[in-house]
Amino acid sequence: MPMNGVEQGKSSQQGSSSRPPILLHFRSSKWFVGATSFLTTFTDGVLYSVVQTWITILFVVFGFSMVLGAPVAGWVTQHSSLRQIPLIIGLLSALASTLLFMLAKALYLLVIARCLQGISAGVVYTTVLALLVDSVERAEVGSWVGIALSGVNLGVLAAPALAGVIYEKAGYHAVFAICLAIIALDITAALLLIDKRRARKWLPDGPKLGDDSKHGDSDATTTQDGARRNGTDPSQEADEESPLLEHRSSMTEESPKKWFPTTRVLLSSPQILAALYSTLIHSTLHTAFDAVLPRFVQRTFHWSSSGAGLTFLTLTIPSLMTPLFGFLSDRYGRRIVALGGFAVTVPSLALLGLVHSADLSNKVLLCVFLVLVGIGINLFLTSLVADLSFAVERLEQEVSQFSEDGSAYTEAYALVDITFGAGAVIGPLISGLLYEKTTWAITYGVLAAFCFSGSVPVVSADFHVQHLEKMYRF
Repeated sequence: MPMNGVEQGKSSQQGSSSRPPILLHFRSSKWFVGATSFLTTFTDGVLYSVVQTWITILFVVFGFSMVLGAPVAGWVTQHSSLRQIPLIIGLLSALASTLLFMLAKALYLLVIARCLQGISAGVVYTTVLALLVDSVERAEVGSWVGIALSGVNLGVLAAPALAGVIYEKAGYHAVFAICLAIIALDITAALLLIDKRRARKWLPDGPKLGDDSKHGDSDATTTQDGARRNGTDPSQEADEESPLLEHRSSMTEESPKKWFPTTRVLLSSPQILAALYSTLIHSTLHTAFDAVLPRFVQRTFHWSSSGAGLTFLTLTIPSLMTPLFGFLSDRYGRRIVALGGFAVTVPSLALLGLVHSADLSNKVLLCVFLVLVGIGINLFLTSLVADLSFAVERLEQEVSQFSEDGSAYTEAYALVDITFGAGAVIGPLISGLLYEKTTWAITYGVLAAFCFSGSVPVVSADFHVQHLEKMYRF
């Protein structure tokens, strides 16, 4: 019997939807997703650094905007069938921001541009990290997170020098024209990217985070090979855990699957709290250096602004080692590597207070301690951001009805962006106030104590991870 027009239309849509996209394997591969993540963070690093060189007063505006942009990005990504859509929206926001910076002649337009830049940062980090974690094998999460984060580090490192050369040779607008070209390349990559969730329609055996259970810290083995995400029945887990799982199921079934209940479950995990607090510390320290270090070297060493800018190379170059740090966290344990990062950072920050005069030995000491700080803060950030994804997976295994669609990863990385933005507000305000009212040594002594406090939740997470189910309370 012939089909009517409606049935023919449905048949046609089904036929076209079953046809895999062009270059499906490549566009959904971890290599392409990882490269897009790197390019996106690199773009953000370039834009942040180019603008920051000229408009330091807009630190806090950027941080507040990032805090606002991250939860919006989390909600949009969670409710979008194509997760690269919010990524493209974030990149379009970066495009608008760059155009405003290039053309603006009034202060309020610069503030608007900085707001758009902060919103863009909150959106793109939330989205690309969620996409990346969903595209790589469990044993490689740390390495790929390190690669993604190295993009922003490379952008921050390369942008000031390149912007200075381009500005001298071609002028102000040429600098932003290069930025616009990088954003255009990034948007192209985002348009070509195929979300792994969508790709699994044609690639059912694609990698999932639950695969490869024998890697990472000791708590990783409790995830039972990704039972929930691989579609197996959680009731087949070890007998001693079955009553606990049933009890948790009865609690979560009463709660609607909305943003705040999921967020409250996430914040009940000591692993996630440790990762968020470490992100806050990293952002605070990074922006504190941005605000105080140029003033210190100009006053103490009488260096020009270009000399002060070169000082940041000692702090930034170690950040290019983040892929190695990610590999080490996968190989030796994420929280062990994180504690090593704190062990390097805390004394190095405190010893920066010894630098007090313009002689050669003090200049050498400053550079040595800045290199060590750069190594330390990237050690603990890379390992703990990777650990966050394993903590979310653990919650998915142990809390029934908790984010079965994987949206908790998006919300978790939105929380990371919120804390990063909060640090971008706290860092310049607190460090600037301390430096002007006290001394360089006191300023970095306080920052060292603040950094030391970040190791406490990491140690606490190790002691409490076996009793995580006791903390799930709405």
